[in-house]
Amino acid sequence: MSLAPDSATSIRRRLLIFLLPPLFVLMLAGVYTNYRAAMLFVRQAYDRRLADSALALTTHIKIADREILVDAAPQAQPPARAEGAALAGPSYYSILGPGGRLLAGNPQLPTTQPGSTNPTYADVRLGTRDLRVATYRMSTTVGTVTINVAEASDSRARPGHFILASTWLMDFIQVDVTLLLVWVAVHFGLKPLTAVRRQIEARSARELRPLDVAAVPVEVRPLVDALNLLFEMLSEAAHSQRRFVADTAHQLRTPITGLLGHLELLMREPAAAPLQSRLAALHDELTRLAHSANQLLALARADPSANLADKFERIELKPLAERVLEQHFDRSVEGGIDLGAEAQPARVNGNPRLIEDLLGNLVDNALSYTPKGGRVTVRSGVQDSNPYLEVEDDGPGIPEAERVRVRQRFYRLPGTPGLGCGLGLAIVEEISQLHRGALTIEAGANGRGTRIRVQFPPIGARLVGQPARKRETENSVSS
Repeated sequence: MSLAPDSATSIRRRLLIFLLPPLFVLMLAGVYTNYRAAMLFVRQAYDRRLADSALALTTHIKIADREILVDAAPQAQPPARAEGAALAGPSYYSILGPGGRLLAGNPQLPTTQPGSTNPTYADVRLGTRDLRVATYRMSTTVGTVTINVAEASDSRARPGHFILASTWLMDFIQVDVTLLLVWVAVHFGLKPLTAVRRQIEARSARELRPLDVAAVPVEVRPLVDALNLLFEMLSEAAHSQRRFVADTAHQLRTPITGLLGHLELLMREPAAAPLQSRLAALHDELTRLAHSANQLLALARADPSANLADKFERIELKPLAERVLEQHFDRSVEGGIDLGAEAQPARVNGNPRLIEDLLGNLVDNALSYTPKGGRVTVRSGVQDSNPYLEVEDDGPGIPEAERVRVRQRFYRLPGTPGLGCGLGLAIVEEISQLHRGALTIEAGANGRGTRIRVQFPPIGARLVGQPARKRETENSVSS
């Protein structure tokens, strides 16, 4: 049983991809909000500075003999500053007496409209420059004196740029730290699931023992309990199917064998001589029924669902091949077929009963289609570290176009003689898939006959998962 080794990494990656867009949107919203709030504070601070400068200019205004004098006032325009230089104070000012008469400063500097507060502020344009103007109105005994103080608006851009850059940097760091914390949290949060995954990966597809719950955290325990219940149900289903197959085999074979025995005794009776042809036909049909029943039971035994609870063991192929040859020796002698073996030592992991069924069906097929005087050779060995079983005959062979279809259930080559039911190679295919083997069908030596080989995984390979089932083509043929 196998799970994707990078599943935890994949989950973390998908989670980060899911979180990245909303976090990025939140970062943009946070940058904009922080920038606007900071710029509002900067604007208020700069406006306060302009107001302080305007109040400072009031100290230079004196009233003498109902005349407004500007005592020790600054020049009409402050000294010029280099473009882009840092500004320590207001760049422009003007002092206006009653009626708008210029007392000092820049005559072009506009005055803001009166408002509910004093001073009042406005953004204006003077020549090619944008200015921020603060207007302070001072009441005197001779009338209202208006003081305008202004500075270039671009002087406020530098702190704005600094605030924007620092806000971007801090929010970017916060997003990165958040994603890192999420990654770490998910990594440690998935560790219990990773431990369960490793438990499952360490077993084969037929191993249905419960998972160890002792080392499982409380959060994951319901999942493990559900898996253990599933394993228990699968194990019980596999045992039930195996018992059903065994019971069916006993119930079918016993009466069929009894019928064949009674029929053979009846055929030896002199009184049955007139019925010999009919009795022989009945004997052939019963023999075919017995063969079909055995084939169907072998196919049921090879079904993966009936072998979930079985444990594979190490099998020596050479003695198994010799044993199968002994079982078919009498039949080969009766048919006049040279049945031999070229068996070399080889080992596989598998189910001994099913591997014997596999080789038995291959030999049975070869004997059924090899004519009298032909040869059938059984081989075992190791090629490129892969153990194999092989049966070769010098019969009529299987056309290349039919080598896929003959693996399907109940399919027989057109015009094929014998009592077969089209299940022999289907059984071989099923058993080879169950053992992760590869079934190949080729022409025999010198292009005559058929050579069928089943190549198994190396002895150290771990059989995982369930074999792929090719049902689409089978259904199309059987229908």
